[in-house]
Amino acid sequence: MVVFAGLWVIRSYNGRRFHVEKETRFMMDTYVTIYAVGPKAVASKAMELALNRMQEIDIKFNSLNPKSPVYAFNHTGEPISDNEIISLVQTALVISEESGGAFDISIAPLAELWGFYSKEYYLPRQEEIKDCLANVGYHYLSLDKGKLTKDNMAVRIDLGGVAKGYAINEAIKVLKSNGVTSALIDAGGDVYGLGKRGSRSWKVGIKDPRGEGTLGYVEVEDLAVMGSGDYERFFIKDGKRYHHIFNPKTGYPTEGVQSVILIYNDPVLAQAWTKIPFIMGPEKGLERLEKIPNMDVIIITESGETLYSSGLKHSLNFIK
Repeated sequence: MVVFAGLWVIRSYNGRRFHVEKETRFMMDTYVTIYAVGPKAVASKAMELALNRMQEIDIKFNSLNPKSPVYAFNHTGEPISDNEIISLVQTALVISEESGGAFDISIAPLAELWGFYSKEYYLPRQEEIKDCLANVGYHYLSLDKGKLTKDNMAVRIDLGGVAKGYAINEAIKVLKSNGVTSALIDAGGDVYGLGKRGSRSWKVGIKDPRGEGTLGYVEVEDLAVMGSGDYERFFIKDGKRYHHIFNPKTGYPTEGVQSVILIYNDPVLAQAWTKIPFIMGPEKGLERLEKIPNMDVIIITESGETLYSSGLKHSLNFIK
């Protein structure tokens, strides 16, 4: 099987020596597909439970869902005390500190201002952006005694930058606990390969952000391949592309990077750190990510140049 990261094409694989089950559901604003290797009864049950778990997370962490504690926090200021959400927020805040504020879950007011929630896209005036930035900043958030509160009632959070990775991670736990040791999860182009597909590693293709083809592929085993791109959610105004990845300091969508793909064993951290080269810029972003042990990255710049981390440079047979 080759799964193409970046919401491209899925081709199912059924080898002669093992059986692959497949199930797809729509959640997290995308299609999620699990391929599980093993006997039909075992694989089917495990996939159902894994997808159920992902749907639970989708509801709980979705800032636009009135049933979510995140929604209540954003709209009424009600503190969040759910242990699962608190744990993920804590992880997000650590990444905010380590990235110098480049990653920030309080970006929700900007996403709303630009129309990315309603999908009624809008190019704000500079004054509107300045006013909005007064309510953006992870430093307004406080974690104390298992509760998340905020110092500014206008601050709103969006956990979309880590929640999909968390859902994938939880699904992998469910699959393993139910007897599946070989599987692949594709959540709208964000992929995790569990074990091997028979005797071979899973192949994950890297989408060309400006075309229908691929730039190549990576082979993974017990690794996530998480991506972010300016082609995922965007609008074009007067010939200029405006996308959903914001610089929390300027209030504008970032420039200079088309796509970032991270290969790492933790899908939560991989998803979050994909945003960093967009905000820091391709060269500084690559330099920062190189400091994280065992993390590999592919960065496609605005000009179409492809930058690789040193780990991938030594394994060029992985990239066509």
